[in-house]
Amino acid sequence: MTDPVRKRIRQLIGDNKLDMKSLSLALGKNHAYLQQYLERGIPKELNERSRLLLAEQLGVDEAELGAPQGVRPGRPVARAQEQIPEIDVHAGAGGGGFTALESHSANGMTFSREVVRDHWRLPDWLLYSLNAKPGNLAAFPVQGDSMSPTLLDGDVVFVDTRIRQPSPPGLFVLADEFGGVIVKRLEVSSGPGEEDIMVRVGSDNPHHMTKELRLDEISIVGRYVGRFTR
Repeated sequence: MTDPVRKRIRQLIGDNKLDMKSLSLALGKNHAYLQQYLERGIPKELNERSRLLLAEQLGVDEAELGAPQGVRPGRPVARAQEQIPEIDVHAGAGGGGFTALESHSANGMTFSREVVRDHWRLPDWLLYSLNAKPGNLAAFPVQGDSMSPTLLDGDVVFVDTRIRQPSPPGLFVLADEFGGVIVKRLEVSSGPGEEDIMVRVGSDNPHHMTKELRLDEISIVGRYVGRFTR
């Protein structure tokens, strides 16, 4: 007889268009963990922590994944495709370790699990107004005063990682030369037909310098679309 919990997990993985490798890594396990659990019965049951994390990723209550009766419900969950990763690198002045990028495509960037410190969920009406899906977005904490008064230390900025060209001008998150990330105002400064595309990289705080760099010298993570401020 087929294990109903394993059958339900397979169904949810298919419905959410997820893959077992990514889910296994999200549980803090090796990439083959879920495949072994579902196909080989190893382990026989999910432990409490793995069950809670998997329920969060699949957007269901733990009871659907075999939680015993009387277990305190986990915290409210959002389906994996509704989650916006908050990246544990500082979007502001100073260093950091921007080893976060895992891959990028026309649909945006994905980030290494090790640097995703939490997730956000935005209401559907707000996503509609941003013309974006959660998978297109990433969140970065701001540190420093280079973009003050527009952005303040402690803000969290939301970035559309599909948009990595500075046209039209605006605010963008960049990977900096020290391995961190920064928020800067970008504007193309070269004229049509010029051999090099030059970009003015500026701060809103007048105490910070403005640079002019070639476009190929700038690593754009995405375009600023909004912020959460305290």
